[in-house]
Amino acid sequence: MGLTNYETKRPILITGKPGFGKTTKALSMLDEPLIMFANEVDTTDIQSMPRRRGILIEDVHHKPRKEDILYIIRNFRGQIVLTSINEKSVPKEIKAMCQIKRAGRTNYLRDSVMDIAPNSVHPKPAEMDTFSLVMDYLKNRNRDEVADRLKYNKPSDTQILSWLSENMHPNRLLFVDGVVKRRWSSNYFYELLAYAFEGNMSGRVQFPKRNAYSKVPYICRKLGVRDERVLKQLLKDEDFKKWATKKLNNSECRIIGIGEKRRRKKTDPVVYDVGSLEQFMM
Repeated sequence: MGLTNYETKRPILITGKPGFGKTTKALSMLDEPLIMFANEVDTTDIQSMPRRRGILIEDVHHKPRKEDILYIIRNFRGQIVLTSINEKSVPKEIKAMCQIKRAGRTNYLRDSVMDIAPNSVHPKPAEMDTFSLVMDYLKNRNRDEVADRLKYNKPSDTQILSWLSENMHPNRLLFVDGVVKRRWSSNYFYELLAYAFEGNMSGRVQFPKRNAYSKVPYICRKLGVRDERVLKQLLKDEDFKKWATKKLNNSECRIIGIGEKRRRKKTDPVVYDVGSLEQFMM
């Protein structure tokens, strides 16, 4: 075996909610590793670090320094383990180079808190997805908590406003959407948004519905037309309309407003003169 023939271990990405043992599982795979957070990654002396120790990169979901992490993955020959609360928040370039593992279903943080203080109330995690943020916004009367969670998670302003507009009167969101959004700081936007509602909703939460799929682009491709605007112009020509009717089925014809194919009329029944049996035998 040559001196340059090293076995490179594939990095491992461990995902799971806070308190479910991601770091504990990661440390069990490494021997005295170098521990760093994804938003503070330092590539200094990576080449000289002993392979046996390994590297643990925590919280890859939170503002990761992608290029530095990719540099470590490509250049460090030992075991690398990364942790994240979910897969979707990990940059796709990093995720593609990792083997994905789950942390498990046991909430070790909650269990340890309950052992120390059995009567304590389990706190909500700081990391929340858009669905959880909307539910918390509509039902939580403590608006300071709502504001803090919005500022910490920083959901997309367009997405959360579209979700909230399905459950609130638009006038409550008018000032935040039309005046504050993307004109003032994001923290100011989230604070005003938090206090635009009391959090006393008791009914069922409604979420935006996706628009129905349009078949017009497919029909355009089927007819060899560039887009819907060109198709509308071509349909003004009777010869093109007749040709399109032959290419499309009745459902597609109705969608673009050219009616249906003309059905064939029933012809008179064909009468066969078979004659008599004697004529047939002759």
